[in-house]
Amino acid sequence: MENNTVFTEISAEEFDAFSAVHPYTSFQQTSGWAELKGNFGWRKLFLALKKNDEIVAAALFLGRRMPVFNKFLYYSPHGYLIDYTDTELLKEFQQAAEKKLKQERGFLLIIDPYYELCQRDIEGQVVEGGFDHHATVEELKSLGFTHTGYNLYYENLQPRFLFRLNVADKSYQELVNDFRYETKRRIRKKDQLAIHVRELEKKDIPIYKELMARTGERRGFIDRPLSYYEKMYDCLHPSGILHFYGAEIDFKTCLGNVEKEIAQQQEKIEKLSAKNPDSPKTKNRVHEEEIVLNKAQELRERVVTAMADKGDSAVLSVVCILDYGQEAIMLLAGNDEDYLQDFNTSNIIVAELIRITKEKGYRYYNFYGITGDFSPENDQYGLYTYKKQYGGEVVELIGQFEKTLDPFTAFCYHAGHKLYQTFRKKH
Repeated sequence: MENNTVFTEISAEEFDAFSAVHPYTSFQQTSGWAELKGNFGWRKLFLALKKNDEIVAAALFLGRRMPVFNKFLYYSPHGYLIDYTDTELLKEFQQAAEKKLKQERGFLLIIDPYYELCQRDIEGQVVEGGFDHHATVEELKSLGFTHTGYNLYYENLQPRFLFRLNVADKSYQELVNDFRYETKRRIRKKDQLAIHVRELEKKDIPIYKELMARTGERRGFIDRPLSYYEKMYDCLHPSGILHFYGAEIDFKTCLGNVEKEIAQQQEKIEKLSAKNPDSPKTKNRVHEEEIVLNKAQELRERVVTAMADKGDSAVLSVVCILDYGQEAIMLLAGNDEDYLQDFNTSNIIVAELIRITKEKGYRYYNFYGITGDFSPENDQYGLYTYKKQYGGEVVELIGQFEKTLDPFTAFCYHAGHKLYQTFRKKH
């Protein structure tokens, strides 16, 4: 390295200042994320390459100790923060990072850069004439990394395919106009249903946890414990990264609105019936209005039932949002499925969060992970179509890379991990 180039550990404050404005940043490349993971046994290293005292590349490395060997697996989540097109800089940073991590008893390095592979549209098709970063994959492989492949599902530590909506280039109303018709119809009922989207405080986290647990039971995944969400809040909320939101319904107000609608429909039907009651046109109009009346009466029954179950108000949908860099990420969402179809809270909370994201000045509302299999036969296809109803585009990242730093320990680690996975499948 030149005399004016230094590879060094930096403070959390210095790292955050660099990360906050980097084009390839992620909430996982922050001191708050490092603090959170530190509660679960990960050590942290903030490493940077400086030229003339200015940081030109940096990354958070999280280390997990391997028992017996007293060696560490190092993972840079969505790292590095670097210009991937500058191959000399990438090589320089990688060589320096390897040297440092070996000194820190590292046996394996994993990275999954927050860097797109190629441009895709809402249907998942590659955009003709769009950017293409396959060369970066080859460059990382030339530096000794093994690419885990262009996987379509969730085989890696992070999803390789995401779905996001650009909220910066259109007005909020223009964004809503692009929603699917049924989605627009549902969110228009927000005021009638007396639903309010609010940010949850720390004391409300048990509400969030309850709905996440319900969602986990329905979808077949094991939810995080309450203590994890509380630690997330403590580590990431003070810096403005993490927010829990809930869609809360005021059942008493909702019931009053529905009763008013029923009365209006009954009055409308009476007036129509009084004019030419034997006319086929009148009968058709009355029939149409009776359908609306019946739906309102059914909704009234559901509101009364929900009030008996939940009380005067309840949070029916929750979302964990992570604001950082150019985007707000919808990381985790849960719903009370018993009432989801009646009160549309899943659609209403997302529409409101899109509005909030735009007002905060972010470029993207990121719905986060999907699979790269866009065929209806894929059992995860519904997740993609759910996110697609709001408009947006598919994002494909370059994937996960692994670099062996200590061959013997890495071999033992992979062998042990394979045995563990085999045991889990059998039991």
